[in-house]
Amino acid sequence: MNAPHPSDAELADRFARLKRFFNSRDRLCRHLGIQVTEIGHGWATTSMTIAEEHLNGADVVQGGAIFTLADMAFGAAANSHGTLALGVNTTIAYTKAARSGALTARARETAKAGPLATYVVEIKDDAGETIATFQGTAYRKRDKIDLSAWG
Repeated sequence: MNAPHPSDAELADRFARLKRFFNSRDRLCRHLGIQVTEIGHGWATTSMTIAEEHLNGADVVQGGAIFTLADMAFGAAANSHGTLALGVNTTIAYTKAARSGALTARARETAKAGPLATYVVEIKDDAGETIATFQGTAYRKRDKIDLSAWG
């Protein structure tokens, strides 16, 4: 017999817990000032205000910082279904340099088949211009994410 579908309030609570989980548990993202700002079934948004420590020697945002912003959105979206998901393949294409302001990454699930799911993440600056495009494949394990401590 199928389990009943969660109510809107139960889903909102679960997504709020997931957001707190990611923003608290991911130490690298916390160090870089990256936060999950929104999350839902198969999608997530992250943001980062550009600071001095994000810049490389050419005074533009370091590619690794942009990748990490996108990777956090990808990870949050892939785990939004409540089952532990880990990235198995990712690519990123940088299309424009960023120097100041804030960056936002929006991940969306584009396909899922069995334990594999693919995601596209668009990284944009304050003006809405695309800075980079990231694509990732996640493998969903059988483990459920324990959110009991994140109420």
